[in-house]
Amino acid sequence: MQIMIEKATVEAIASRYLENTGLSLVRVKVSKDNDITVFIHRKEGVCIDDCVELSRHIEAALDRDKEDFSLTVSSAGTSYKDEDDEDETI
Repeated sequence: MQIMIEKATVEAIASRYLENTGLSLVRVKVSKDNDITVFIHRKEGVCIDDCVELSRHIEAALDRDKEDFSLTVSSAGTSYKDEDDEDETI
């Protein structure tokens, strides 16, 4: 029987890592099959290294012997608008 990973657990792991990086956690999704997707954002943009480092951090904090999972970390994309971003008027 597979143990389902709690969304709150992944959010806590990611949030601790992101605290002083300038990155923000946008969304975490965990399916019933433990397919984990984490979306991050930074006003200046997110690079692949940001995603790789967070992925490694989350993987190190979870125990694959107890919880089989897949993990995807990606940028929230250019359409994501941070609450701190100011509206631009043209």
